[in-house]
Amino acid sequence: MKNCKTFLLVFFLVTTLTTVATAQSSRSKVGIRPYPRDNAHEMTGGDRVANWRPGIGNYDDVLKADDFTALNIDVVKGYNGVFRTKQRFFEHYIHQQGGDWVDANPNTNKLIKTIRQYEQDGNEVKHIIICREGWLYDKVNGDTGPIDGDPRILHQRDVDDTRKVFKDAHALGLIKNDNYKLIQMVVHPAVFLDDPKAREIVSTMDGVCIESHQYNRYWPLGNEISNPEEIARGAKWVLEQGKDYLFYYGPYQYKDCDTYTDFLEREWLKAFWKRGLPKHHENMYYYLNAFPHGCGNTRPVGPESDPNSYLGFAKWLIQELDQGK
Repeated sequence: MKNCKTFLLVFFLVTTLTTVATAQSSRSKVGIRPYPRDNAHEMTGGDRVANWRPGIGNYDDVLKADDFTALNIDVVKGYNGVFRTKQRFFEHYIHQQGGDWVDANPNTNKLIKTIRQYEQDGNEVKHIIICREGWLYDKVNGDTGPIDGDPRILHQRDVDDTRKVFKDAHALGLIKNDNYKLIQMVVHPAVFLDDPKAREIVSTMDGVCIESHQYNRYWPLGNEISNPEEIARGAKWVLEQGKDYLFYYGPYQYKDCDTYTDFLEREWLKAFWKRGLPKHHENMYYYLNAFPHGCGNTRPVGPESDPNSYLGFAKWLIQELDQGK
């Protein structure tokens, strides 16, 4: 009888842990781009450096190792702090390499150097958000891709050369893996789907990332590039292909903004869900662009008990997705 009870207890525990693990792996994931990070970082606020205001706090001081967000955020951009996860994402732009094309030398390639640094710090590279964006800084001579409707989309040569340099760098022992997930950052919600050439290029990549700011050309909600139905249409296609879809959400408005209303950041997200953006999917990632910007630069970093803070919003989103509704 005792052995039977022990067996049932073990069976119950194994079943419970398996169920929890399955639920965790099948739900949408949450990531964060955290700024400012430490005291020195916080004090560099202002238009010339980062656009945030000193006094909003920083992650080194506000976030504790046993906080809900420290324990439960899935992916982090460019920063360790006390986050438990070792999964990292970052952005990479072709023009940052100093030339028109991908540097084929793994010993000098800047992307390889970035991956190597992440891995030497004990982290794993989850997503590389990549695009051509020199046009944003130099409209005449800046680099663009081959798609008129979305200049961020890479040339096929960019993708192929990057894959090759991964393999070459791995063979030299510079990086841990011979391939990494390349996520195409796009401007428009569905050009990558509707343009056959764009769709062909994106199909050789590992996913798509769409930005959704509460500023500039993304305002108001529902215009050409912040149209929830179009974003949802693109997202569903990406997920149907078995690829990852990154909803890169933020920066957000805050109380100094004339058009701000209470919890506008949450209301926008709910509007996207209501109008078709997948809320629950194992390949869906909600990356919070927690960058203090414009009239939103007074939003505090934390603590997570403050629902208006960046960590408070992250906690709410993680719990919202965990509930499975």
